[in-house]
Amino acid sequence: MSLFGDDGGKTEKATPGRLSEVRNKGDTPLSRELIQGGVLFLAAIMLLWIGEWLMHALGEVMQNGLSLDVRTRPLEDISGICAELSRAVLTIAPPFVTLVGALVLATLLLGYGQIGVKISHEVIKLKFERLNPINNMKRVFSPQSLVRTLFAALKLSVIVGVLYFVLRDRLPVLLHLHEVPFAAAVGQIGGLALTLVLWIGAVVTAMAAADFAFQRYSFHKRNMMTKQEVEDERKRAEGDPTMKARQRSARNEMLRHRMMAAVPKADVIITNPTHYSVALRYDRQRDAAPVVVAKGLDELAFAIRKIAKENGVPLMEDPPLARALYRAVKVGQGVPAKFYQAVATVLSHVYRLKGRTA
Repeated sequence: MSLFGDDGGKTEKATPGRLSEVRNKGDTPLSRELIQGGVLFLAAIMLLWIGEWLMHALGEVMQNGLSLDVRTRPLEDISGICAELSRAVLTIAPPFVTLVGALVLATLLLGYGQIGVKISHEVIKLKFERLNPINNMKRVFSPQSLVRTLFAALKLSVIVGVLYFVLRDRLPVLLHLHEVPFAAAVGQIGGLALTLVLWIGAVVTAMAAADFAFQRYSFHKRNMMTKQEVEDERKRAEGDPTMKARQRSARNEMLRHRMMAAVPKADVIITNPTHYSVALRYDRQRDAAPVVVAKGLDELAFAIRKIAKENGVPLMEDPPLARALYRAVKVGQGVPAKFYQAVATVLSHVYRLKGRTA
């Protein structure tokens, strides 16, 4: 039996769209074991680094409290009490804030470093299916829950083994702590506790690496898609091909109508008699260069020539120029500089014809 149930033909990797969708629902490949182990290991390292500082601050506060002489420093008024509390807080705060700040930062980095930062409104919504006892029982007895239970049992066994390994040779010393001075006993207990935290943190972090890999694998496995789902999502992202074809046809039709409406206002139609027609307009008041107001190939080229004849727009045959302008210039764009001389020759000829006619 598969750990993740029947895949139902899901052979394709999850698309970015599917991953974003499940992320919005709160499904992420987060390894909580990695957070717990990493924070525990960092706590041991931080205590190695600032433990003496923290213990010195706590000892100073305790010493001040035990040696406080109320005859020389009366505490009957609120101001005296506040002064003593402030002095104690200011003594303990630097090492304590350093320790807590490092652990909070490590928690955020280990958590958001795995899955990134993204606010999901779906997670905080009230969903009544979560209150369904049948669904809850399915989650409790799911294969994923079984894996987590086995992993927790393994982690507990490893931690017990680490405790035995660390305490095995130190047990006689612990049994005779009552015979040593208090300060020495506290130092030995503190060192032993720090060693335990360091070892347990290191072992749990190493085990968490395996859990991290498993969580990634299970996340991608349970979110795999069928080929049909991938195709449907592609269609949703790109749009229905039929609808896109209709929209493209509508845009082409609108462009055709605009071009045909602009042909009567053109100054000349440059043609290749069998295939190409390019309509040019040049208004010195608003155009920096001659503008292509319409162009067409085959049937559309014939329609442009027909409208031009009906409206008295001159037609000039220049097959190389007609082909070059058709390929290089879009409708509504000005003619590039490399065509200036050829177009100017055509326009000057047209102007001379119009002058003779006039």
